[in-house]
This record gives sequence, C-alpha cells and structure tokens, in this order.
Amino acid sequence: MVYTPFPMDILTAIRSAEDIVVIGHSNPDGDCVFSQLALSRVLTSLGKHVTLLNEGPFARDEIARFENMFLTEAPSSLVERNPLVIVVDCSTIDRPGKVIAPFASCRMIVLDHHSSGEPFTDSSLMYIQPLSVSTTLIVDALREALGVPLDQTTASYIYKGFVTDTGFFHFISDKVGGETLRRVSHLVDHGVSPYCVYDEMHDGKSLSYFKGVAGLVDRVQSRYDGALLYTWQTDDDGFEGKPADDIYAQLLQVEGVRVVLFFKQKEDEIDIGMRSKNGSGIDIGAFASSHGGGGHRYAAGAKVKGELDDVIRNTIEDLRSVL
Repeated sequence: MVYTPFPMDILTAIRSAEDIVVIGHSNPDGDCVFSQLALSRVLTSLGKHVTLLNEGPFARDEIARFENMFLTEAPSSLVERNPLVIVVDCSTIDRPGKVIAPFASCRMIVLDHHSSGEPFTDSSLMYIQPLSVSTTLIVDALREALGVPLDQTTASYIYKGFVTDTGFFHFISDKVGGETLRRVSHLVDHGVSPYCVYDEMHDGKSLSYFKGVAGLVDRVQSRYDGALLYTWQTDDDGFEGKPADDIYAQLLQVEGVRVVLFFKQKEDEIDIGMRSKNGSGIDIGAFASSHGGGGHRYAAGAKVKGELDDVIRNTIEDLRSVL
C-alpha cells in the first residue's frame, strides 16, 4: 500500500485552519506547480483562504501560463495572520528559496515523495511517500482523506503532475504500478483526456529549439564503456527553453547506458541533472544526496559551485565507483 493513512495531526491542522499558504520549490517543474494548484482547489472547497507561493522562475513551457496564479513573495499582512503552511514537493528546507523564510515560526506540513532529504517540520506533520511516483498523487490521497469530491479541473492538475514525474508512464515500477494505475484511471473517469494532455504539454516548441537540442546531443561524451553519457549547456549557447527532459529521453535509449548527466552552467554554480536507467541498479538520488542535492532513485540533481570543466571532471570521477 503506497498511500498509508494520513497522520491525524495533518488532517486536524487543515480542518481547523482559516488561512493556508501552499509553497513549492524554486525553479518548479510540473509536479510541483500542479501539486500546488490541485491542493489549492481541495483546500478552497473546504472554505479555506489559500495563497500560492513560488519564487519561480516558471521557465518550463507546460507551467508558464499558470505563473499569474502565484505570488513570488509573501505579503507582510499574510505573515502576520500566522497561517498554516503546507510545503509540497520539497525534501529540504532550502528548496523553496527565500519565500519560506517569513513563515519560520508558523505551523508547517510537508507533503513529498523524494527518497532523500532532511526533515524540517514535526514528524506528525510530515507525509512523505517515496513510492509515490508524483506529489500530485499524494495530494489526491489527501483529498480523499479530507472527504473532498474530485472534479475535472483538479483531476487534470493531478494527472499533469503525474505524467511530468513519470515521463508519461515511463518511470513506474512493478512494485507500485497496479495501485498507481488504478488511481490514474480514476482521474480519467473524471474527464481527463491523456491524448489531449500530451498534446497540451508538448506542442508549441519552435524548430530552433529542436536544432538546439540536436546541438547538445552532438556534443555528448561517453565514459566507462558507454555506461555514462553526458552533455552540457553553457551561457554562450543562447538556448531558449528547458532541453533537459528531451536530452534524457533520447540518451536513456542508448545501448549500454546506465547513467545520463546534463550539466548546465549558471552565473555562479553548475546545475547537474542526473538520470539512471531502470534496471541499472543505481540509485542516482543517493548519489545526488551525497553531493548536496537529492531526488528519486532514477531522477535527481544537485547544484555545485565551481568552473564547468572542473565540475564535469570531478562528478565523472566520483561516479567511477558507482558504475
């Protein structure tokens, strides 16, 4: 059973609260944003005053149009009301960025599915299920526990977060597949069209975007007899959009690959995206955690200070013992 009963303290805190702030991690992906949106609808249906906070940026195509539904900083008047805070899709206190700081003294609930991280609230107010393939499905389980009926819009948000984190059904293990798919079928029964959602979340990219992706694939390097493939993006590439997911989707199909890394140069640090192949026996989330990051068994990341060449060289060397 993936979705065990919710701690009574979580249900009581939500039912008794009037003001609730829902916070997600900075540089959000679909699972984060759609978890916040779905949870907001659940809480609003209970008569709560809900504020969505996320410092952004909303750089991914599939979430950009929802940016105006979020505040990027907390109004002082809201902080003074001492709201209940619910943090979603965050495994460490630093993941939300600066938006969480004003609420340090507030009661805080954490809903998350990452396999690594550090607790930052009372254990009775944490619901962390690493076997859940997305945080949106945890929000759906909370909806059930609170007795809130499912509607089509909420179902759509939950489904979109689910397909984001499973790569449209790719990353679902046999240990949780039956329960997960039964829950997803319930979303489809409430009006979600998988075909339409796929089109909505993939259409609209420019030809120049795909030419840019082709350039990043062209510079791919192979190490450890093909077990590791990696590429990188620099500030000088002038690339628009978020190519990482398309890079992973292509490179994880290469024969013999076990780990794919994507290095992205930023102003004062390097983002390292990490993916391990199903069946590789590698918990890339544990590796990311040992480098100050975190994530899931097959998908994780970290931010590292340093020059791009040095970070690439050191990360590859650290992976030697893992591979």
